Amino acid sequence: MKNLIWGISLVAALVTGCHSSPTPGETTGLATAARPAADTAAPALLPSPSAHSLEHEHHAASTGARAEAMRLHDAAMNRMEALTTEQERLAGALAKLPAASLRASRLRRTTLALHQADRQMMTWMHQLQEPDSATHSQAQVAAYWQQQLPTLHQLDRRITAALDSARVLR
Repeated sequence: MKNLIWGISLVAALVTGCHSSPTPGETTGLATAARPAADTAAPALLPSPSAHSLEHEHHAASTGARAEAMRLHDAAMNRMEALTTEQERLAGALAKLPAASLRASRLRRTTLALHQADRQMMTWMHQLQEPDSATHSQAQVAAYWQQQLPTLHQLDRRITAALDSARVLR
């Protein structure tokens, strides 16, 4: 992660033309170097705009997929307490009903859906193995998060459906 932050800072400094301040007694060579005449072409120190654009798009894609995954994860985590509360509420209501009743059957199905949504979230979190950006390329990191998105979208739909079903049974 430190490498990723350092790399982003370096790219930002190169792109914006920012330079680190010299330490006391250090010279950068910029003040003493002869500046090129206005009509002479200075060598390009920055990557071409197209190369920079591609790098930026690639980085945005990898951070975009991870950001979307973390948004879905956070939304799911914010609803975990509601899953537990609804499971407990339905279990209490179920205990008061005859086992063979139609309402008891609906309560059992909905309680199972709540439990499965909770279990799927816990399983996803325990199996999560985020690639280390120091040992994996940005493309590998982006591909990993892109691969996680369908599971997280399915999980989001499952949690929403389970909670909606439970709320109908008030």
